[in-house]
Amino acid sequence: MSGNEDEQTDRVRNQGKADGLFRACMDEIRSSHTTGQALRTATLAAGLLSDRCCYAELLGQFYVATAALEKRMDELIKNSDDKKPFLVAKVKKLGYSFTFGYENDLQALLGQEWKSIIKSWTTEPAKQYVQRLEAANDVECVAAAFILHGPLVIGGGAMLKPRVERAFGASATNVFEDVTGTAKGGRSSRRREFIDLYDSLLDIDSVAKDQFAAIVEKCGEFMKLNNQMMLAVRQRPWWGKYVAVSAAAIVSAVVWRIIATSAESSTMTNSSPNVTA
Repeated sequence: MSGNEDEQTDRVRNQGKADGLFRACMDEIRSSHTTGQALRTATLAAGLLSDRCCYAELLGQFYVATAALEKRMDELIKNSDDKKPFLVAKVKKLGYSFTFGYENDLQALLGQEWKSIIKSWTTEPAKQYVQRLEAANDVECVAAAFILHGPLVIGGGAMLKPRVERAFGASATNVFEDVTGTAKGGRSSRRREFIDLYDSLLDIDSVAKDQFAAIVEKCGEFMKLNNQMMLAVRQRPWWGKYVAVSAAAIVSAVVWRIIATSAESSTMTNSSPNVTA
């Protein structure tokens, strides 16, 4: 991740409460988020936005995971006790649902047969992700929403939309509709609302303490699944056969950068006198 991206991530992270859930979740996913940013850079460099099949395949992985999450959230809310509503009901009140946007984008990219195409393109990590989300409990859904909704709401959704539109047309940008422009009061308001929701999500009691820890832990697990999905995509740009060596070199360089950064981070952590067992 570049210095600018590091700084931007820190600025967003620091908008949460000092001991709040938002910061804790951001800290938990920091190393995986850095890997994810590097993988995004690699896929863009290797031609993600120059070939609609490449973009559609990656979009499809996040579609199947998000659709499973949003369906499960609705199931939990429907079966909740009115006296003690599920936490996901509070997350749902943010008003985000990206499944329909993904579906419209995939149809624009792949045509009427998009469902069968995405089914054949769904990778093993995506299938495992879906299986977990289909049986997810309340806190797991809260964590998954942080990972699958969060990047669109507070991350790069607004920045990615114009690039996708230039590459494939406005009909392929539906998933960004609620996270760009003046929707929900604009980007700063959307971000503030999302952060405040997570920081105010839990009560102050022993049950909430356990839920806090579980949400943070699951955020780390789901972020790793995001990265595994990105690594598992198989489509290559139409021009790839002409510059296969160059593209491979770009991706290899980024992967080695990830490994080196992770190793350096691990060494620094292990040698720090402030680390407690």
